[in-house]
Amino acid sequence: MTGQLENIERKVQLLAERLTALRQENAALAQENNKLNAGLQAQHERIGELTQRLSNTQRALAQQRGDETESSQRLRNQIDQYINDIDQCIAWLQNA
Repeated sequence: MTGQLENIERKVQLLAERLTALRQENAALAQENNKLNAGLQAQHERIGELTQRLSNTQRALAQQRGDETESSQRLRNQIDQYINDIDQCIAWLQNA
């Protein structure tokens, strides 16, 4: 009977040691999980910031393209006016 008690005590001791090791491992894994979650949150925030910057840049480029279109149209109109003026000068010279 003493042998059985010693065997049970040894098994209980092994289980207690295993429990302690598992608790330590669990604590380490929980800490690592928290660290990874914090890193993930930081990455999500960075993605949000970059998405906002991209959106702002795209809006600015679209606005700039719109400005270029207006500028191009003004230049075309001015060139057309110069061509008309030149045509009038040529016609005046031919009639003179």
